[in-house]
Amino acid sequence: MWKFVCCTCSFHKKDMFQFSRRILARQQGGKTRFSSATAETTTPSATPTPPVPAVDKGTRLEQWKKFWTVLYSDYRDVAVDTITSMKAKPKKAAAYLTGIGCVLYATETNPDARTYYEAMVKAADDAILVSEANLNPATDNRLCLIRQSYNEGTVRCLSLGLFSLIWLANYHQDCGIYPSQCKYLKPGIIGFHKRIIDVGFLGQWWNIHWYMKDFDINHNEFSRQ
Repeated sequence: MWKFVCCTCSFHKKDMFQFSRRILARQQGGKTRFSSATAETTTPSATPTPPVPAVDKGTRLEQWKKFWTVLYSDYRDVAVDTITSMKAKPKKAAAYLTGIGCVLYATETNPDARTYYEAMVKAADDAILVSEANLNPATDNRLCLIRQSYNEGTVRCLSLGLFSLIWLANYHQDCGIYPSQCKYLKPGIIGFHKRIIDVGFLGQWWNIHWYMKDFDINHNEFSRQ
């Protein structure tokens, strides 16, 4: 009996010693059969990620077809919405269309420097056919100023889209003296209206047209009588 008890105690001591070694090895980062087996049984297996399907962009012709289809759809929607709003508010739509038409017509008929020179030449030819006694002095003075400005090369044309302005500079555009090149001595905004000699709008130069209205009537001749 005593012998059996001693064997049992020695067996328990041996098992406790091996169990302590396993715990110490696990704390120090070592691996035992118990730990590795446990890790193999407890670690879940990684699920594989499914592959992402490739996007088929199609050929270049198909891409162009898709682009123009989407563009046509957008413009069609805009056109339908515009027609619907015009039907809902016809007066407002008519006012907008009239304004747009006037702006386009003014832009299309905006005169330039060449047309002003042609108008000046035509006016001078008409005035030459009238005697000095019957020629309007205001018309004669205006034509003399324009001819002199063209000879000096000081006539400038400024186009503003809807209308144009003819104005007079101080020097010829090819003049190289210091006052003509210095930006501080060039004509500024203040007093610029005094340099304007004609306004072009709707295909007509209105100032020279006004001076040529009674170019063959000398009012001074009637005042003497």
